[in-house]
Amino acid sequence: MQTPDRTDTPSPRPVPAGFVRYAVALEVSELAWGHLHGRLTAEDAVELAFLRRCDLGEPAEDFARIHALGPDAPELAAVCRELVTDDARDRRIWDHLARAHHPPEDTDPRQLAAGCQEFLLDRAAAGRGMNWQDSSALMGTDRPEEVDAAFARGEEMVGVAVIGLALTHPDAAAILPRVAQALETALETGDRGLLSQGSVALAHTARLHGTVDRRCLEALRRCPRGMEAHTDVWGYVPWRRLPLWLWRDQLPGHLWWRLRWLLWSKWFG
Repeated sequence: MQTPDRTDTPSPRPVPAGFVRYAVALEVSELAWGHLHGRLTAEDAVELAFLRRCDLGEPAEDFARIHALGPDAPELAAVCRELVTDDARDRRIWDHLARAHHPPEDTDPRQLAAGCQEFLLDRAAAGRGMNWQDSSALMGTDRPEEVDAAFARGEEMVGVAVIGLALTHPDAAAILPRVAQALETALETGDRGLLSQGSVALAHTARLHGTVDRRCLEALRRCPRGMEAHTDVWGYVPWRRLPLWLWRDQLPGHLWWRLRWLLWSKWFG
C-alpha cells in the first residue's frame, strides 16, 4: 500500500528578499540553508546572492557562484548543499527573520532585538557586512547600520558609503542623519574629502527625495559656499522649507540667470 504524503507539517513561509536585505547581513551558508529549506525562493536567493556579492566585492566568490547559476539552474540546490556548513547555526538567522517578518502574537520584542544585534549590528560593527577596502562595493551600501558602525570604527572610506546610502536607501529619514554626521565630522576634523562626499550625498538626497532636515541645513550653513549640496538643496527642495540664509545666498544668482534667459529668448527667439 502506498504511504500517503505527510501534510501535518506546514511548509515554511518564504521571507521576501527586500526584507532580508535590510534586516541582516547574510553569510553564504545562511543564504544556502534558507533556499534549501524553503525560506527563500530561488529568485530571491539569486537576487540576495547578487546583492551580497556587490557588498563584499572580490571576497564573495561563493555568492557569485549562486548568482551565476540563476534561479532556473538545476544545479542550484546542489551548490547550496555544498555551501551549508552548520545546519543548526545557519537556521538561527532564519528563525529570527521569520519572527521579525511574520511575528506571532506572543513575539518577545527582546528576542527580536537580540537577533537584530547578533545578525546585523554586531556584524556591521566587525566590518563583516561590507568590504571596506572596495569603493565600488561601498557605493551599494543600503543598510544605515553599516554606516553607523563605520563612523564608530573611523573607516577611511565612510564618506563613500554615505554616498552609497543616499543613492540606494528608499527612506530619506534613514539617510539624512548619516549625511549630517559626515558633514559635521568633516567640519570638526578639517577633512576636505569627507566634506565633499557629505555634500555629494546631501545633493543626491535632495534630488531623489526632495527633502532635507534641520541638522543637515545647520551643517551646510557652516560649509564653504558653492558646494553641490547648496545648489541641489535649493533646486529640489521646496523653497518654503528652506532657511533665509540659503535664500540670501541662492536667490540673487537664480534671478540673474532667469533674467539672462528671458533677454536671450526675447532677443533671439
